[in-house]
Amino acid sequence: MTERTEEPVTARCDGRAQTAAPARPLRRNRAYNLLWSSNVLSQLGSQATLFAYPLLVMAMTGSVFQASLVEFAVAASRMVAGLPAGAVADRVSRKRVMLASEAARALALAVLAVAIAAGRAPLALILAVAVVEGVSTALFSAADQALLPLVVPESQLSSAVARNTARYYVATITGPGLGGVLYNVLRVLPFAAQAVASLGALGVLLFLRAPEERARIAAAEPGGLLRHTLTGLRWLCGHRLLRVTVGLTMGFNAVFSGLLLVAIGMAQQAGATDEVGPIGMLMGTGGVLGALAAPWLRLRLAPYTAVLLLTWGASALVPLLAVLPAGYCYGAVLGCTAFLAPTATAIIATHQMTTTPDAMRGRLAGAIGVSLGAASALGTLAGGALLEFSGPVATVLAATAVLVLLALLATLSGAIRALPAPGGPGPGRSA
Repeated sequence: MTERTEEPVTARCDGRAQTAAPARPLRRNRAYNLLWSSNVLSQLGSQATLFAYPLLVMAMTGSVFQASLVEFAVAASRMVAGLPAGAVADRVSRKRVMLASEAARALALAVLAVAIAAGRAPLALILAVAVVEGVSTALFSAADQALLPLVVPESQLSSAVARNTARYYVATITGPGLGGVLYNVLRVLPFAAQAVASLGALGVLLFLRAPEERARIAAAEPGGLLRHTLTGLRWLCGHRLLRVTVGLTMGFNAVFSGLLLVAIGMAQQAGATDEVGPIGMLMGTGGVLGALAAPWLRLRLAPYTAVLLLTWGASALVPLLAVLPAGYCYGAVLGCTAFLAPTATAIIATHQMTTTPDAMRGRLAGAIGVSLGAASALGTLAGGALLEFSGPVATVLAATAVLVLLALLATLSGAIRALPAPGGPGPGRSA
């Protein structure tokens, strides 16, 4: 049977999506659902090993700091690869970039699983696999984000971004619990499961009929990868609102990434090992509920209000980690914080996508990936070091101080105050 084109979506000369007919609901948008599903499978595998990596290293070394090195390796490699990944996604087929990324991830995790099963998995090998995973994530994310505005009409883009935020939390709900169960059964199982999940994501992507990209590739400016990367950086630096929103996202991501590892370490130190999995599940539940509420909240909250609700809300919630009992309460605090994130994230990300031409979207995604990678790297490393050498209370207070600073910056920022509603007029539309 001959396949029909899934969505009435075409690419305009400025790279934005337009509809030739009334837009189908997202649930019937085949290309979007394939992108969403492949990413869920990929992230489900990553979340299954999110706790398995530090548990494995702590079992081998007994050191929270060395466990944080693995998380640092993933984040740092993603950071280093982020800008080149964006340039690659703007120069070649984005679908092929995603396929190659999942193939590399599956192979690396399979090697690690075999090594663990054989009892020959030194820290150096674990770090090497973490680096491969970080690079693969950078490439996959840049291509995925650059494709999104071409398979989703602009009128639905904000809802699609919110659903994309939800997929992370869907994976967070099921992945850590599944990874914890698998790890308790056999150490190798979470890593083998991630390899299988990456193969599943690759299989889903094979059915994706990506928008025509030959015109964009042929029209790419001449020069090598370095020149393309620098062009993307100059373009981003020339847009004030983009600079501000990327910086704010980077700061929040640094704190939240570090807090997740800190919560795991604090629960371990308090003897609440059995509650490590539920911490991630509660955080994920809050994120999914926040994503479901985001369309309703976006209609009732000004963008400026949504950003302040996230930053000041997190500043009020995080100090509770220093006084509440270890375990489930930590998950509740992180879950409430995660609930606040999708609305602000959807507003910010939609603005970033709609003000960026298609030929630059990969590099914008790469720049954002670099910022998030740097934030995750610094956040996890600082969180692990503070927890091991300064203790839980000092760690939580340091995280709170950073959140309060971010909240103050957002409150006083004229750029954040001028952030337009998705699809609406505002200063950012001409940024």
